[in-house]
Amino acid sequence: MKHIPLLTLALASALPCMTGAQENGKPAGISAAEFHSRLTRDAAPLPDGGQLKMSYADVVDKILPSVVTIFSKGGKSGAPDVEDIPPNLRPFFYHFFGVPPPGEDEEEEPAPRGRRGAPRQAPPREMPQQRGVGSGFIISQDGYIITNNHVIADAEEIQVAVEHNGSSKNYNAEVIGADPLTDVALIKIEASGLPTAVIADSDRLRVGDIVLAAGAPMELNRSVTQGIVSALGRTGLGIVGKGNMAGYEDFIQTDASINPGNSGGPLVDALGRVVGINTAILSRSGGNIGIGFAIPMNMALKIVEDLIDSGSVQRGYLGVLIGDLDDEKASVLGLKDQGGALITKVGAESPAEKAGLEVGDVVVAVNGQRIDTSAKLRLIVSSQRPGTEVALDVLREGAKLTLKARLEELPQEALAQINRGGELPRKGGSGVSNAEIVPGVTVQNLTPATRERYDVPADVQGVVVTTIDTESRAAAMGIEEGDVIQQVNRKPVRAVGEAVELAKNSVKTVLLRVYRKGDTMLFMVNQS
Repeated sequence: MKHIPLLTLALASALPCMTGAQENGKPAGISAAEFHSRLTRDAAPLPDGGQLKMSYADVVDKILPSVVTIFSKGGKSGAPDVEDIPPNLRPFFYHFFGVPPPGEDEEEEPAPRGRRGAPRQAPPREMPQQRGVGSGFIISQDGYIITNNHVIADAEEIQVAVEHNGSSKNYNAEVIGADPLTDVALIKIEASGLPTAVIADSDRLRVGDIVLAAGAPMELNRSVTQGIVSALGRTGLGIVGKGNMAGYEDFIQTDASINPGNSGGPLVDALGRVVGINTAILSRSGGNIGIGFAIPMNMALKIVEDLIDSGSVQRGYLGVLIGDLDDEKASVLGLKDQGGALITKVGAESPAEKAGLEVGDVVVAVNGQRIDTSAKLRLIVSSQRPGTEVALDVLREGAKLTLKARLEELPQEALAQINRGGELPRKGGSGVSNAEIVPGVTVQNLTPATRERYDVPADVQGVVVTTIDTESRAAAMGIEEGDVIQQVNRKPVRAVGEAVELAKNSVKTVLLRVYRKGDTMLFMVNQS
């Protein structure tokens, strides 16, 4: 049995790409208010001062019943490709995944040697199927469990071990939803009367607060370690994300010992209330050196709220490229203080442009919340739901003004475009102008030209079919050139990039909602 590796910063480039929301997730469909009513919460501040606490046994008794061990089984191991790992870290890789290095199998012939006598490296082998071990914690009596996305990503089977009152029971779990850009996942087991964790207000954490990390490090279930909060608001570490898309990071840093297997387990305060999700470590060896990272619970709950509602996360979109305001830039702009997010580009037809933001503006607060860095602005905007109006305090040529922007939904391809320094997606468009969405069906973004060509009303949103293979299954089912695909797998689409991405998430059948000359139709297209 192999434990799932905790995300390790030293191996960030070597880890496999994380997948998006699980394809077979079955959203529960309950309201946010109902979800929050199921949580046990305690936002009281920690007592300050007093005698040194000599035992945390009562705290451990409070949290451990809700901590679970998660076993995930996939077609291949979650191991990264050995070729992607720096040579100096490969010995740890082989030890970590329990596989002998090339040429060291007992029954294997000696490795061939090169012209200078040095052994040639054998080609990497496919890793055997194995079970990984991670952690999680129960947040509702009816079986909702929070963990990390990388604990359950690509898993064919997920089992959860719940230990309570001296007995252990295994449950099969389903994925409600997962978000690789924050590494938060929500799973559920069919049970009732389960012990639940108490949720704290992570915004009240202070550097120096005592915290405990619980989980199954190195497959040692129900383990607890203790430390303090070393820092707050750690960003730009490159720990989470998807492909070339940077994730959303706002980590709690702690010296509480966190090791592989702790992934997804709770980080709790000195009263036993969950303040974070253990997620990653900074290490050269893969073991703990006192620098661990946890996702704040307030951030995680916003993600979980979306996952439990629809199985995916909706993020606000302002439509700007931003950078930090350092001393040099502040001097050039004639500003006395550094801090804030400098607007370097404003997207056409974006919420930012409509609100009046201009290149060279410095955003110093959103809804009264101070903005110290560009990462802070990105986090705050992304945490708001599309349609939310936000007040932006802006410095422009030394004068302060307040602008109001109504956020739109973040396009799927926006992160990739921004991270590459490319163009900002336009409303109803993207850097991708056309693509094949299902075999034989090519679509384009709706533009004034395509609307005029296919007579599509201005209030109709989606992507338009511009080419169709008459021999394709889609054509046989009745899809025609000029059809506007408004939804893919029940999710609205406004641009080619997000339509293609949603279609890729379907292994066999793609569900398309189509507009045609005032009529709405539903097609189920088999891709195999």
